[in-house]
Amino acid sequence: MESDDRKSTAQSDTALDADALRWLGTLARPQHGWLRLAVLAGFMQALATIAFSAALAWLIHGLAVGGMALKDMRIALLAVPLSVLTRAAMVFLREEAGMRISHGVRDDLRARLLDRLHARGPAWQARQAGGAVVSRLLEEVDALDGYFARYLPQRWLAALVPLAIVVVVIPLNWVAGLILLATAPLIPLFMAIVGHGARTRQQHQFEALARMSGQFLETLRGLTTLRLMDAHRRQAVVVERSADAFRARTMSVLRLAFLSGTVLEFFASLAIALSAVYLGFGLLGYLEIGFGGTLPTLFVALFILLLAPEFYLPLRELGTHYHARAEALAAARSLSEWLDDAEAEPSAVSAGVLPPRDGGPAIRIEGLGFAHREDVPVFDGFSLDIAAGESVALTGASGSGKTTLLRLLLAQLLPDHGRILINGTPLAALDPVVWRERIGWMSQHPRLMAASLADNLRVARRDASDDELIEALCLAGLADWYFGLPHGLASRLGEGGQLMSGGQLRRLALARLSLRPASLLLLDEPTASLDTETEALVVSRLATLRAGRTVVLLTHRSSPLKLADRIVRFDRPAGEAGLATRLELSHV
Repeated sequence: MESDDRKSTAQSDTALDADALRWLGTLARPQHGWLRLAVLAGFMQALATIAFSAALAWLIHGLAVGGMALKDMRIALLAVPLSVLTRAAMVFLREEAGMRISHGVRDDLRARLLDRLHARGPAWQARQAGGAVVSRLLEEVDALDGYFARYLPQRWLAALVPLAIVVVVIPLNWVAGLILLATAPLIPLFMAIVGHGARTRQQHQFEALARMSGQFLETLRGLTTLRLMDAHRRQAVVVERSADAFRARTMSVLRLAFLSGTVLEFFASLAIALSAVYLGFGLLGYLEIGFGGTLPTLFVALFILLLAPEFYLPLRELGTHYHARAEALAAARSLSEWLDDAEAEPSAVSAGVLPPRDGGPAIRIEGLGFAHREDVPVFDGFSLDIAAGESVALTGASGSGKTTLLRLLLAQLLPDHGRILINGTPLAALDPVVWRERIGWMSQHPRLMAASLADNLRVARRDASDDELIEALCLAGLADWYFGLPHGLASRLGEGGQLMSGGQLRRLALARLSLRPASLLLLDEPTASLDTETEALVVSRLATLRAGRTVVLLTHRSSPLKLADRIVRFDRPAGEAGLATRLELSHV
């Protein structure tokens, strides 16, 4: 039974490796031009090495045995430095092409991952461990570097270069050629045996790194709470144990990698020694087989002996980079599964026709059902009509589904049943990324980036001019604050720069909202925690912005209700479990 389980596990690992290799192959496909250049440069490097070995062997043979003068060996003297320079140039070109392959693949992959994060929206991102996401975007993507920059070109060179050397050696001495061919498979064999264990440990290493990154980030986020509860010392011990366990795993992976290198060097040295012994006995006259019936010469023996290390060098380098393959396979499993999971999430990506940009859209919600957990429904058969250009305020107890409804309208969440229509078009038929570009969103917790004021405003619209940015600041009531900044729109905000109060930050969010070419405004507690004066200013500016747009406003305060044409109240049903909502309508 255990044997069957091990066999099944091995087959499963083989299938997963095959899938990971295919996935890595699709990543490398756009970089085939650089891959061909890297392989060509590596092969030209090998030809230059063969030329160097021949010239050096002929030079030594002529001086030591042939009694030739240096002036009679000008071709060999010229070939030695020329082949060295050619080899150096090809090494540089090969390394440069490998770096281009790696950079291209990693940049494209990171762009795909970031696009997927953006497409899924904040609701999907909130369900992911922040540290694990950062670990995948940085460490795991960088783990592909060695595979694409070095291992992938070396895989071709490990076949081409030894073949070229054997083709040169066999006409000179077929026994030496057979020795090379017979001993060559030992290196890939032991490379695969050791690499299998390295791949498994590397997979566990990535999983541990993702867990530790998530744990550390969550600890930092909750540090204030941990201190208040006097639990920070206990949590420090937990973090220390996690770090020690990760260090131990790292050292075990490195130990296996060094063991792999030692094994490969041993077998390569053994094979070279075998060739040297055979050639030595041939020169001493004890062995004549393999020399084609002629006496062995110093040139032939020295030339073959110089080429023997070069024959095994591509195989040894492949073995050295084999741990990069194991690391890439482990990263590919994690990244492909994560990317596939994100793509497998119910998504509203399709080629539906968007409603016209001009004018606020009409929204119709029919029989909406949604639950974060199966036993706790938020909506069950919920329906609501919002006319084009109408402003609707959502009020009610916390946890009754108001924010969930906004996220459903943003296509960050998808209903379990029922549908949402935008001007008669199902929201599920619209591209969510393009749909969100039609939405102006104002959160109760605006974010301030550690960047310039212009950058903080252009998150709303990238192509906004400086004049439009200043106009938006004036509309939001930040004109005096702006003109007092030392560097205007180039002034740095956030950490290391100009700090903003809560009211100023809310007005900055209002300026962003005014820059959006939006037909639908979704406002989540736009005046929460503001003083009366600032709240009045924000409400008056929102009243200006709502003209010609559909507005869905979530609020617990009375002042923003002046913006609403209608109020929708969400209440928890008395005596019932869960968060199923009851709807009450009133007109303002």
